[in-house]
Amino acid sequence: MISKGRGRENTMKFIQEILKDWKEESGINRVVQYQYRSGVLTIYTSQPGWFIGVGGKLVDKYKNILKRDVPDFKELKFEETAWYWV
Repeated sequence: MISKGRGRENTMKFIQEILKDWKEESGINRVVQYQYRSGVLTIYTSQPGWFIGVGGKLVDKYKNILKRDVPDFKELKFEETAWYWV
């Protein structure tokens, strides 16, 4: 868990680690970009369905992890891109 006083740099590093684990679990092999501002995590990918998983299980799992471990996390958004490299 990240404490509120540790700063944005540690939060971004933690989110990178979470996204790496999420990509491995979902089987995505393409580049994924993300942006985290004001508690909103936006993931840019050409394969959003892979992140969501069957019945939304993967997205629910990782959203709960983010809510638990990132103090100011509020929302998760997906932006589908036409290109695999964003």
